Amino acid sequence: MKKLLPFALALLFLAGCRERVPLIDKQLVFDRYDWWDNRDWDWYSENIPFIETPDAQIDEVYYYRWEVMTKHLTYGSPETGYMFTEFIDRPFWSGTYGGIACPLGHQLSEVRWLKNPRIIDDFSRYWIDTEGAWPRNYSNWYGAGLWQIHEVWGDVEWITSMLPYMEEQVSGWFDEHFDADHGLFYRTGHDDGMEVNINSRQADDSWVVEGYRPTLNAYLYGDLTALSRTAELAGEAVKMTEYNRLAAELKRRVLEELWDDRRQFFLHQWVDDHPPGIEAKSRTYETGPFSGNEHGRELIGYVPWQFNLPDSEHSVAWKYLMDPEYFKAPYGPTTTEQNDPQFYVSPNCCVWSGQSWPYATTQTLVAMANLLNNYEQNEVDAADYAELLHTYTRTQYKDNRPYIAESANPFDGSWFGSDMPNHSEHYLHSGYVDLILGGLFGIRASAGDSLRINPLVPGDWDYFLVEGVPYHGYELSLIWDRDGTRYDRGAGFTVLLDGKGVLNRPDLGPATLSVPPRQGTLSFDRPHNLAVNNGRRFPEITASYSHPSTPVFYANDGGIWYHQVPINRWTTINSPNTKDWIAVDFGAVQTISEIKLYFIDDEERLVPPLSYAIEAFQGDKWTAINELKRHPELPTGRRANTVSFDPLDAEGIRVLFTHAQSSFTGLSEIEAWTPAGATINPPTKQPPNVSRNLALNPDNEPFPRVSASFAPNPDGLAVLIDGSFGLTTYQANRWTANDTPNLEDWVQVDFDAPKAISRVDVYLWGDSPRYLGRIDSTVSAPRALRVRVLRDGEWIPVDHLASIPESPQTMARNSMHFDPVESAAVRVYFEHDLPSVSGATEIQIW
Repeated sequence: MKKLLPFALALLFLAGCRERVPLIDKQLVFDRYDWWDNRDWDWYSENIPFIETPDAQIDEVYYYRWEVMTKHLTYGSPETGYMFTEFIDRPFWSGTYGGIACPLGHQLSEVRWLKNPRIIDDFSRYWIDTEGAWPRNYSNWYGAGLWQIHEVWGDVEWITSMLPYMEEQVSGWFDEHFDADHGLFYRTGHDDGMEVNINSRQADDSWVVEGYRPTLNAYLYGDLTALSRTAELAGEAVKMTEYNRLAAELKRRVLEELWDDRRQFFLHQWVDDHPPGIEAKSRTYETGPFSGNEHGRELIGYVPWQFNLPDSEHSVAWKYLMDPEYFKAPYGPTTTEQNDPQFYVSPNCCVWSGQSWPYATTQTLVAMANLLNNYEQNEVDAADYAELLHTYTRTQYKDNRPYIAESANPFDGSWFGSDMPNHSEHYLHSGYVDLILGGLFGIRASAGDSLRINPLVPGDWDYFLVEGVPYHGYELSLIWDRDGTRYDRGAGFTVLLDGKGVLNRPDLGPATLSVPPRQGTLSFDRPHNLAVNNGRRFPEITASYSHPSTPVFYANDGGIWYHQVPINRWTTINSPNTKDWIAVDFGAVQTISEIKLYFIDDEERLVPPLSYAIEAFQGDKWTAINELKRHPELPTGRRANTVSFDPLDAEGIRVLFTHAQSSFTGLSEIEAWTPAGATINPPTKQPPNVSRNLALNPDNEPFPRVSASFAPNPDGLAVLIDGSFGLTTYQANRWTANDTPNLEDWVQVDFDAPKAISRVDVYLWGDSPRYLGRIDSTVSAPRALRVRVLRDGEWIPVDHLASIPESPQTMARNSMHFDPVESAAVRVYFEHDLPSVSGATEIQIW
């Protein structure tokens, strides 16, 4: 019977069943939860698969994790397109536009289920195509992640086009982190994503401890395997053979060196000798202060199964996972076995010897699903997978609402200590969607014209439903309805492709379906968003009014979310005007055909405007555009408001808002889109008359130039006029007067010739209690800000200085207006509020 099953299932394609109708009422899903920040129901409906299960928490966290993806989805530039951040605030250790390589494998596994090829393709290419993306700053499995995308989409042309990208990444790993004499890759725990761990804590020089770790070596085995398969599809037989050989050799060395027969586990191995008494090439606790200890197991020992590296005899390692004496915990698993002499649940971030860590929990669940599908063993079963998944699910809550940060206490589920305000909220460093679709529902995607389905759901579930999964050019849906009364599609387990039945059976046992050849496509003509600016001279964004704490640069940084912390909004709070505007100067004539506006709606003072109108700057004047369509028709908050029109050429666009009564208008983002395939023209405005902001110099031109009375690193002062704004705690684009001997310091901007000016904006930075919960600050708002201009060799105060806000405020734009004056140099004086000092991230002069 089993041999006949694929043939019998294939015959069902000829029969089909019913017209294609929605199985899930999506609006009921949206209305079920009150925590939605992004309420763009159209986006979710078009882009994600929908699910329903008997476990309300699984359903809720599944949809929450898709919303988390939207918070981190960033349009970096017209050249890069879309990418994902890890931290919502783009900290100083992130790469271009906020990307961090550590979670990119998890992010690729999640994004592969998205029904949006543009986002998938942009993000896949970002890591190699974008300067400063730093694809190997942390360990990751880039190539294996790309192959996973291919398994879902089946686009041979796309995956073979990614072969050079995969090769460049693997070549970099061999050049930078491969020990040819030992046959293994090495990395510090820090750069492996585990800053402080039970191995690094043993050494006196804990931050630079290098090891041959199960993680990176398993990742490279996965990448090499993906390379071999991709080379085969590309017809590169020689490359296929070589990559397969390298993968096999790496596997051999992992099994020889990192598997410990005594402890029946994969362990860290030391690269070098370290005091006190740690010997090179010994494994955890074989030498050093805990020599001979029977423990030393870390959750990373399960990572090799994430890539199907081990053999069947190694499956004995899984007996420890669900044992409360080892890894199992109420909100676990723990990163280190609980009887370990160094087991420790830290009250602060980045000590990985006890915490419940979503990054590693995701890896463990992926590895367990592989074990259950690809190995013969008796250590764990589907019930264990469902139990651990449920534990991981209920960990992702805070104050009874879905939530995820960096790590949790494995015994009480608290996120305290790894939940830094304005930084760690809604953290995208792990996976969940892939665990549901590929693990729980058992959609075991493959590159060939087949699909294996092996649900791992609890045995007492009477129903579940997943609808609209992209698979090889089809939409896949799974229905489990034990008695047929819930979905009216018949009793048992049903599989649909494009709404047509291809399988119906009474039980949930594994099945392999023959899928008629039809590849999905990940290629298309790209439209471009020309409004975004992350540190360029153009486009330049301005507004008739901005509240000091919500300056206009937030409206074109490429990120879209609506909550107040971390902040990401331009607002007109306290504007004296009934109407205000926001404008984008492209710096050249560009062709555009669509504007998108993402209005804030806090349901109090900040609500969508009563109305808005869009103008284009053409022929030295503003002209109303002829709109073809608005969707939605009325201004609506927390979603895209799209205005479409026939393609037109313009140097800029302006949106005029009429505020709702007794309220103000705010935007998370404004986008100006070209038609697909349109050419982007380079800026035609050249120095020195390129910008209304006379202090802007992102290209390091001779002028304007910046200096300061105190600057430990004078070359670093350029960040003050580079057009990059960073009003977040953990960013590095700033000048501070730390260690200054002065009561007052100044920053000076010189022009190439006298300029007429009447306003200076200073974006003050601080490590303030507002964000960190601290009672002291080393960098805070100055007691006063003053402006002087150079005239006849003397620094003269400007006349009639008026400041908004009246008192200097950190993490805000501080505007100083004065009578027009002409000068070749401007100084801003900072009177420090000692013992704190002052800091700034950008200075603008108008």
